Amino acid sequence: MGFNRAPSETPDRPIKRDTLFRTVALYRPYRRRLGGVIASVLINAGFGIVPPLLVATIIDDVIPNGDTGKLFTIAGIMIGVTVASGGFNLLQAHLNTRVGLSVMRDLRGRLYSHLQRQPVSFFAGTRTGEIQSRLTNDVTNTQLVLTDTISTIVSNAAIVIASVIAMLIISWQLSLVALGVTPIFVFFTVKVGRRRRRLTRQAQRAVAELTASAGETLSVSGVMLAKTFGREREQLDRFDATNEDLTRVSVRQQMTGRGFFVLVQTFFGMAPAIVWAFGGWLLFQDRGGISTGDIVAFTAIQTRLLFPLAGLLNRGVDVTSALALFERIFEYLDLDPEIKDPVDPAPVDRATVKGEVAFRNVGFQYDAARGIEDSFGLRDVTFTAAAGRLTALVGPSGSGKTTIGYLMSRLYDVDCGSVSIDDVDLRRMALRNLSTLVSVVSQDPFLFHASIADNLRYGDPSATDDNLVRAAKAAQIYDTISALPDGFDTIVGERGYRLSGGERQRVAIARAVLANPRVLLLDEATSSLDTKSERMVQRALGELMEGRTTVAIAHRLSTIIAADQILVVLNGRIVDRGTFNELVSRSGLFRQLYEEQFTTIPTDLPMLDGIPPDGPVVPEQGQARDTGRVPEPAD
Repeated sequence: MGFNRAPSETPDRPIKRDTLFRTVALYRPYRRRLGGVIASVLINAGFGIVPPLLVATIIDDVIPNGDTGKLFTIAGIMIGVTVASGGFNLLQAHLNTRVGLSVMRDLRGRLYSHLQRQPVSFFAGTRTGEIQSRLTNDVTNTQLVLTDTISTIVSNAAIVIASVIAMLIISWQLSLVALGVTPIFVFFTVKVGRRRRRLTRQAQRAVAELTASAGETLSVSGVMLAKTFGREREQLDRFDATNEDLTRVSVRQQMTGRGFFVLVQTFFGMAPAIVWAFGGWLLFQDRGGISTGDIVAFTAIQTRLLFPLAGLLNRGVDVTSALALFERIFEYLDLDPEIKDPVDPAPVDRATVKGEVAFRNVGFQYDAARGIEDSFGLRDVTFTAAAGRLTALVGPSGSGKTTIGYLMSRLYDVDCGSVSIDDVDLRRMALRNLSTLVSVVSQDPFLFHASIADNLRYGDPSATDDNLVRAAKAAQIYDTISALPDGFDTIVGERGYRLSGGERQRVAIARAVLANPRVLLLDEATSSLDTKSERMVQRALGELMEGRTTVAIAHRLSTIIAADQILVVLNGRIVDRGTFNELVSRSGLFRQLYEEQFTTIPTDLPMLDGIPPDGPVVPEQGQARDTGRVPEPAD
């Protein structure tokens, strides 16, 4: 269960053999449209050789005989063929564009859907900018290949084949002169394509690095960090260096093979003159059985051949280099999600779920998949969080509390043992069903750059405006929202930075209220708040916790005094458990944690029938204060 190695870090290697076949397979859902494209291409290719052949007839037969009727007939045929060819060109362009963009849409959708199924470990071990680059830049850069390649290759190939046949019919001697050096061009095209593919990989890595750097440094958090530490200059220098690397590689990529293609175009430009010279010599010597019309028709067909042949050579290089992009995309599509839905999910009736959470002999290591035996995790964790009750997890930072929360949400799977809700193993539940049972309120809740209403409806997309109001009131945030100029339509900014920490927390609680979970996980939900915000959030949490199974990961012990059960976690194990009064009266880790937070330890604590009237005394600038408390949940 380790962090997946980012595919961008993999070394250069030859393109897999099946990459081309997988790319072609992307067109399978659009076979009929693609058939229409190919049919249009072939018809156009046939139309293309008709005018030159008719020109030969006009020069050798019609003009010498002065046959006006035949001349007008042939001219009419040539005009009709040209008009029909234009119509088929338009049809081909429409079908080809629809097919190519549809394939690109499908590829982007498949990649996004597949990434959503990846475990948290993948995203923890891969830079967000790298993921975004593959999803946007890599897919977008395949557009030329997806939208134009098949039609271009088929069209050019058909034109080349038809033209070569027509040229051979006219004169095999002239055909040898015109086509003799083509195999040499093909050989160098393959060499250029391989080099371009390697440079394409390097360029896309540089793009990914640039995207990741910009994403990190231009986020709200990154900008604030740079400004407060005065590191704007260093970040700009780093960006400039990456930008320069990208420019250098891109120049090499674009210029690779340019000299070769200039040579090809130069030869193709010279070819008609060579054909005229050689054909004229054959005509003068009365060899080869050719006429003036044959030479004119041959050069016309040859001219029509040169551009498609050059296009095939160029597109061959483009396809070869584009395979590097598809390889990067397929690398992500080939990732096997570690967290999967079961083949036959257990039925979940949300209305009857009580919400009892049970950990049984749970063992887990973050690096187990990499064979690291001593990696951090959990060992033999067993406990039951009773339905409708509050269970708290306490312990030093890094002891394993959040890991227990991850397993309870099935963000990771246990290596041994089981985690269940109402005796149903989480691995037997469909992930979507599990998400309707468990909601998380974390220390740093995530809000989208959208309105408050949109962020709230993330908990329940079908929520009405009245539902939003009730949830906001339950979360103690309604008055704050009402005071805003745009109310629920207020845009909260990236990650909700236009709101204070306490306001973001209460919006997240309102979102959880709308989700209406049976099991609630609170991951240090108040540890970073000031006293006033903490009390308001605690009151909101009290509303949310009523009648729900709640597991609270707590840093401040004052927030879990009323817990029905407190589990003390150390080094991935539960080393003690009991009520607040039971644990504080013992010597051990919990008492040590208590003494670190409270200056005065009451000597006569009542047994959960209540707590000291003013709460435990906590130092604050030499003065004692009331820390507030979470109310007891309803039975």
